[in-house]
Amino acid sequence: MDRLATRIEQSLAHIRLGAIGKTYDTGRGAVTALEDIDLDIQRGEIFGIIGRSGAGKSSLIRTLNRLEDPSSGKVVIDGRDIATLDESQLVGLRRRVGMIFQHFNLMSAKTVWQNVALPLKVAGTSAADIERRVAELLELVGLAEKRDRYPAQLSGGQKQRVGIARALVHQPEILLCDEATSALDPESTQAILALLKDINQRLGLTIVLITHEMEVIHEICHRVVVLERGRVVEQGPVWQVFGDPQHEVTRSLLGTVHHDLPDDLNGRIHPERSGEARALLLDLHFTGVSRRDPDLLSIASVLGAGTRLVHGGIDRIQGRAQGHLLVSVDSSEPAEDILHRARGLADKVGGLGYVALAH
Repeated sequence: MDRLATRIEQSLAHIRLGAIGKTYDTGRGAVTALEDIDLDIQRGEIFGIIGRSGAGKSSLIRTLNRLEDPSSGKVVIDGRDIATLDESQLVGLRRRVGMIFQHFNLMSAKTVWQNVALPLKVAGTSAADIERRVAELLELVGLAEKRDRYPAQLSGGQKQRVGIARALVHQPEILLCDEATSALDPESTQAILALLKDINQRLGLTIVLITHEMEVIHEICHRVVVLERGRVVEQGPVWQVFGDPQHEVTRSLLGTVHHDLPDDLNGRIHPERSGEARALLLDLHFTGVSRRDPDLLSIASVLGAGTRLVHGGIDRIQGRAQGHLLVSVDSSEPAEDILHRARGLADKVGGLGYVALAH
């Protein structure tokens, strides 16, 4: 039954990448950008690709509309190997696959309306249809009142909205986002992500985005793949990858609560520096597996009356509570006894890990 369900799920893949490899020939020899990439991207999902600089993100996303041809493997969209498309079919593919860029790629001498209308004019669309379509899209992205402005008169977020509208002119099924928020301030980033989420829900588009920012993945993606040196090192639902990262690259991109500990808590972890009495400091890590919210009363009742919450926070990703809580347990009992109770708590709750930071 599980095997059948897997086959059914795979058959619904909008985009399938099989054993994708990409090698560039340089003056210093061949450089491998991608190696043995296997991915299925489902219709209508927002799929994130993240990695550090040089991980191969841009090379990968550009294979989806054949701006780059892979050196090996296949890119299959709607069951069709896109490497088999002739020139006219490739034009059709690129109209079905819209793309927005980090630096907007707008024409400075053209107005907002003219930038959005340009692909339709090139395609030979009638003037009446162009007027109707551009008006619809400017309304969708919230720029109807800016139609006669030039890019230099727009903020970064407004420029990206123009880029999004232009990418949607041919009513694509897929939208590729190449570091679409990297050049924006935090407020504009949030606005653009909200717009992409709305477009995904309203139009049913499959959105594939690359980024080096985990906050972007957290905000809108359903699933994520982590790249490192051209290879997939981790992938899965966003809640799972965030809640229990398995690879050191993922953990590095996410960071942990320990990196931002206040100085006074660092003193508790190293009590010999602060002169404080030793206490048991536990990091309780909630992965979201159990779908249950942390129960502070149960935690305190298990660990002991001297349990205090001293740091941390809980986030919600795809309806699951995740995060770290640092609790200090003051007790005359041996630390081993408290750790034994913590182990029992973890076994009972599920999706709860713990680490003793100091005792």
